[in-house]
Amino acid sequence: MQTANLAGPIGPLQDPATGQQVQATVQGSFSFQVQGDPNQYVQHLQNALLQATTRVVQQKLSQNQVALPTLAQSLPYYVQEIIQASGAAQMGAQIGQLQLAVQVAQPQMAQPYQGQLPPDPYTQAQNRMQQIAQERLDPSNYEVKAQINIGGFKLKASTDKGFDSAGLADQVKDKAKTEIIWWGIGCFVLFIVVVGLAGLGWYVYAKFKEGEKKGNWDSTSAEPGKAEDAEEKKWDGKTPFTCGAGDNVKIKGVKAELKSGTAITAGANCQLLLEDVDITAPIGISALGSAVVTVKGGSVNGKDAAAKALGGAKITFSGTKVTGKKDALGGAKIEGP
Repeated sequence: MQTANLAGPIGPLQDPATGQQVQATVQGSFSFQVQGDPNQYVQHLQNALLQATTRVVQQKLSQNQVALPTLAQSLPYYVQEIIQASGAAQMGAQIGQLQLAVQVAQPQMAQPYQGQLPPDPYTQAQNRMQQIAQERLDPSNYEVKAQINIGGFKLKASTDKGFDSAGLADQVKDKAKTEIIWWGIGCFVLFIVVVGLAGLGWYVYAKFKEGEKKGNWDSTSAEPGKAEDAEEKKWDGKTPFTCGAGDNVKIKGVKAELKSGTAITAGANCQLLLEDVDITAPIGISALGSAVVTVKGGSVNGKDAAAKALGGAKITFSGTKVTGKKDALGGAKIEGP
């Protein structure tokens, strides 16, 4: 059995009472037995025992099984745990006896506060009031805003951000967009009006051409009595007959007798041809506007008037027996029989 001394530091150890890290040293001796040269094992066993002592003591402190002031008295009771924790058996050594004494360094006392103490509540209140007064008197803590309307634009400025050039640029863009939109709407409306007027003109022209095809609007160019161009109409002779603008008609071989009113009325530019028609009525024939009435053969007997022509109308009798007055007013004409 060989004997060797053991001495060295352990730790640092944490004091559960204060939370501080403290240093400690151990001194003692141990006996051991190995196979081979013992001098080769001494240093390894010493280091292993010191490390094992640190682990076991720290474990006991953390579990409140021992306190630093009583560690020296309690350490001999932990010898077997230290030998087992050292791992000497794994190194091929057998430790027979271990004697340890521990000396723990005193933890440092808390240093008194060396800094400046905070002011008392009265002084704190005074300092705060002074700070508030300075903040309120400082112009940089206030923002002044201004807005001026010029030409529909709102010019904005403030002491904090200065002149709002970006806002002015946005207003210019919006105004330009609005102007463009209104110009576009105006052009569109003008286009619609022009198209409408053009359509109306075309419609009037088309109607004029249509009327020109159906009949001549100018009485001076009319050719009355052209039977080959006239459309033959049926008339019962019991009710008044009327023709109007664009009509070119012919009535043939009708015997009409009406007790009241006008038997035949031709208006506008009506072209009317009566062949072998016998008419008896208060007023036989009335022509208005630029109507042209041609009567061939037959008879017209009017109690109040046989024929009346107004405006630019024209009534022509050819081989017709006319009984009654013939009234032509204005530029109207009644010719024959």
